[in-house]
Amino acid sequence: MTFEPESIHSDLIDALSELRSSAVETQDEFAESIERVHPKYRDSARNLAHYLALRRSDVRELQDELHFLGLSALGRSEPCVLSTLTNVIAALKCMMGEEYITEEPVTTTVNARTGPMYLSDHARTLMGTPNGERAARIMVTMSSDAATDPTHVLELVRSGMDIMRINTAHDNVGAWKAMISNLRAAEQQTGKKCKVYIDLGGPKFRLGPMERVRVRKGDIIRFAKGLHGYACDLRSPSEERILLSCEPEEVFDAVRTGDPLWINDGKVSSRVIDVYEGGFEVEIVRTKHGGAWLRAEKGINLPDTPLQIDALTNDDVKHLEQLGQFADIIGMSFVRSARDVASLFNEMERLGLTDRGVVAKIETQDGFEHLPQILFEGLRHPPFGIMVARGDLAVEIGFERLAEVQEEILLAL
Repeated sequence: MTFEPESIHSDLIDALSELRSSAVETQDEFAESIERVHPKYRDSARNLAHYLALRRSDVRELQDELHFLGLSALGRSEPCVLSTLTNVIAALKCMMGEEYITEEPVTTTVNARTGPMYLSDHARTLMGTPNGERAARIMVTMSSDAATDPTHVLELVRSGMDIMRINTAHDNVGAWKAMISNLRAAEQQTGKKCKVYIDLGGPKFRLGPMERVRVRKGDIIRFAKGLHGYACDLRSPSEERILLSCEPEEVFDAVRTGDPLWINDGKVSSRVIDVYEGGFEVEIVRTKHGGAWLRAEKGINLPDTPLQIDALTNDDVKHLEQLGQFADIIGMSFVRSARDVASLFNEMERLGLTDRGVVAKIETQDGFEHLPQILFEGLRHPPFGIMVARGDLAVEIGFERLAEVQEEILLAL
């Protein structure tokens, strides 16, 4: 993209008009998805389509030239893409002494004033009004103590907790209900309101039952399907292998030679070197100096492996049945596609929970790549939000890209 000084205004108008046309075309591309969105969110869905069109283009040189002319450089256009493009084109036309009449009407009510208002309103509907004068909400994950110590929960509410997060990967239904009971008592004592966020665990990608074992760079680990109870350290002069198991078993059907496999939140890096009936082998590529200890239930990540696993598990459905009536917000883990979100909504409809908020956790490469489709599906059933699970996402996409990807996700919301 090159702009000549003698024709800078007309060149910029041409470039912006092309962007605007692309935004309208992208809205048409997603017309079916937008039509399924809840009417309250439909204008926001159109703006999402316009934003996707903007992100598909390299506008850096265009932004520089607009900045030099004292015009909006589109840097804060996320809440109102189409109206921003329209207004900048109109300003350039005015500088040339011409009137600007768009070929297509502006098809959304989202503009520089209403965009931020919509965002604030949607956040308030999902997460409630924050305590005090701050704009951010404070979410606190409950420890086991919250079930047995009402004073602990009371102090959290007094200190400004806006959302109680209950992680269903830990404790049990009796403890979770006790936590909620303690919260309701604390609300009565303080006069403050606090949302309950039920975080469904999702599929567990982890090492199976085992004795702890130290691994170092160059070690070979053999993962065996159907191994239960323990793991054997088989290292010897003739057989330098460590035998482990992992969950879920669908991993064994999906893994491919060359796939990276990370263990323990990315602390141990390995690569698949062989796949065979009933198992596969990995070679340790990197650990901390002196090696690393592996223990049962440590998490694993396979960022490049095409896993066909439902994000909503049988345990999740059971927990939804047990706790859904007490929840204000339901969090879904390891969301990879719009289908995952749809499956949760189907269960919520079955249980009469369609008025609850939903948060989709983005913590995989697939989830990030399918974010637009996930958002369109989520907007069918407001209130809906996205959580960036930084730990797992960093392992999946690479720590060096985390800041960039996190910003891209937040700008899309």
